[in-house]
Amino acid sequence: MTNITRKTSILILILFLLIGLSGTLIYRLSSSQKTKTDQETQAVKVELIESALPKTSDIALATDSRSQTLLAQLYEGLYVFTSGTSVRRGLAQDMSVSKDRLTYTIQLKQTKNAQGQPITAQDFVDSFRRVAANKTNSPYGFLFEVFENGRAVNDGKMKPERLGVKAKGRDQLVITLNQPVSNLKELLAMSVFYPQPESKKWQDLTGNGAFTLEQMSKNGYTLKKNNQYHQQNVVTVEEVKSRIISDHQTQWSTYENSKAAILPLQESVETQEDQVSRPTYQKKRSGVFYIAFNQKNEAFREKTLRKRIAHALMEKESVRLPLGYAGIPTNRFVVTDTNVLMSEPVQVKKENGKQQKKQRIEMLNFEDPQAKRIGQQLETYLERQLPDIDIVLKPVAIEEKIDKEQSAQYAMTLTGWMPDYPGPLAYLNQFVSDNPLNSVNYQSDTYDQIIEKARQVREMKKKQALYHQAERQLIHQDAVIVPLYQTTEKLYVSDTIQGIEVPIYGPEYLLRAMKILK
Repeated sequence: MTNITRKTSILILILFLLIGLSGTLIYRLSSSQKTKTDQETQAVKVELIESALPKTSDIALATDSRSQTLLAQLYEGLYVFTSGTSVRRGLAQDMSVSKDRLTYTIQLKQTKNAQGQPITAQDFVDSFRRVAANKTNSPYGFLFEVFENGRAVNDGKMKPERLGVKAKGRDQLVITLNQPVSNLKELLAMSVFYPQPESKKWQDLTGNGAFTLEQMSKNGYTLKKNNQYHQQNVVTVEEVKSRIISDHQTQWSTYENSKAAILPLQESVETQEDQVSRPTYQKKRSGVFYIAFNQKNEAFREKTLRKRIAHALMEKESVRLPLGYAGIPTNRFVVTDTNVLMSEPVQVKKENGKQQKKQRIEMLNFEDPQAKRIGQQLETYLERQLPDIDIVLKPVAIEEKIDKEQSAQYAMTLTGWMPDYPGPLAYLNQFVSDNPLNSVNYQSDTYDQIIEKARQVREMKKKQALYHQAERQLIHQDAVIVPLYQTTEKLYVSDTIQGIEVPIYGPEYLLRAMKILK
């Protein structure tokens, strides 16, 4: 797997998730309201309206949120994300860990897939090896690097059979790590760790989750309750039907006219918010929007200008987010813990009082209307605070933006990052000097050494302290990036539905425990 291929795949995922290309969903009750008898005998059905179909059925290649969310209805892993940052046990009955925190033994529940075949420890072994293998070219292969021999397997230097995972009998899975990991359960909850054989078509899937896929077409898909699911008594909805509506205003109208149960707030309908009396639920997501500086660019090779911009944005009430855009202002990049703002300021040298020549700085941006508005506010604010710079916005298509960032053909860029699993390393690792995601071209022996030391330290408090030190080095000492806000999502939720889970990480929603109140 080449670095460029991996880098392109993951960047497309990041940008796709952060710019709101994920689909809108609307739930509508379609159960009969005739009589109490009819309600008790007729199967409960739910209609789901989305803006786009999922891209792929393969867990190894599913980088778009639509695919990950649908796969989460069809499969269940060892652990499962729930609302917020917590996880629950999925197919894992129990987990024990060795004294050195490097070997985990997981006892599996006795479960079956949708065709009634037992799910065994070997099914997980085979799936893990396939995804981690170099020939699979999965953008998530790097997640297996914490497994013993994981990096060598992913780089093609070792065979997949050398990966630190094995089956011990039918129901015991043994995972061997090369370093202690504080959040292994959260890592194993990701879709890339589902027990899935190689998949080519949606219709070929035989999952083990709450629902099965009955039909997939260009107009949508239909899910049916999986009667083989190991907790099928929790699933009360018999059918979920998806219908594609790409236009946001039509989605909004459908929501209003059909009195749908749930509608995520979309940028294009933000002005409608005050017209709705239904309760609004806001959840944090793991994403962070930030400004990044290309350190190969002449203006930003030295940290002086980077620090001046960072100081202007982080030490004042810099940018008021666009009305209706969901976001929580932050000067943190790692938002996995309490999202506490850093208290120490970005230190900048005092100006010598001489009039400086105005400097033209180009800032890459997305073509998305909301990103344009944010860019314009940044431009206005920075030019007012720093009169010697002239910000020139350059909105480009997402493909061109990726190409320019990969080839270092930019000065500064408005971008974002949304990791799929919790943990500081999921945020900080991309800035290590030799990481293929390091599109800012940051080269720091100090930073690299802090990250490597944090990887090796086994005591969790020391590990966390080192990650905080690395974050301060990245933001305050070297001003490599300037965090702006943590992304959130708002949902309009009817009181006719309970039990939908909305994780911060992983799938956008889980329908397993959804209940319709009669």
